Amino acid sequence: MIKMVTLDFDGTTADTMPTLEKIAVRLMTENYQLEESKARTMYRNTTGLPFEQQIGILFPDKEMNDKVITQFEKEKIESIFDLLLFVDAKEAISSLRKQGYLVAISSSTIQSTIEKYCLQNGLDVDQILGYRKGFEKGKDHFDFLMKKFNLLAEEMVYVGDSLKDCERAQGSEILFIAKLGMFSVEQFNEISKSKIVIKDLLELIELIPKLNRK
Repeated sequence: MIKMVTLDFDGTTADTMPTLEKIAVRLMTENYQLEESKARTMYRNTTGLPFEQQIGILFPDKEMNDKVITQFEKEKIESIFDLLLFVDAKEAISSLRKQGYLVAISSSTIQSTIEKYCLQNGLDVDQILGYRKGFEKGKDHFDFLMKKFNLLAEEMVYVGDSLKDCERAQGSEILFIAKLGMFSVEQFNEISKSKIVIKDLLELIELIPKLNRK
């Protein structure tokens, strides 16, 4: 029985990924001598992780890494509050909560940034979890939510738009629901055990009760 729907933030709840990708690709091409297409593919394949981890994986021990990470986070803060929620986000979240489901945000964006964004945009959820060193999206967040709300893994679902979101949800035995955006149905289905893919958040309003009736 599903009791909590946990949503990724960037690219799932808020329409921020085109801007963040543009910033990241520019910084990667400028600092690591990559072609734009190569930089975009590398960025997308590691999206879902904190940016500092993406850079650490993609360019281990490069001397310019700290500079690139700092600049990305600076430009992200400067732009994110001007970017919009997906048009159906509030309606979907409100409807799920009215049906009695808990709704949480679990993101690799810094906690204070998400809290400010949600407050600014009037987005009400039961819990907001962001990134800090030693506490990140995936097992850390899921364990926190299960303890706080007295839940089992099978009582949660995670909705995300990246392959890393899928990996982390399934690594904690959490049912994963893929949201289309950066990746195709075929790409998700290659690694997703559930094979559940949605185009927009409004689909959750009928989907979650259906999953509970199975």
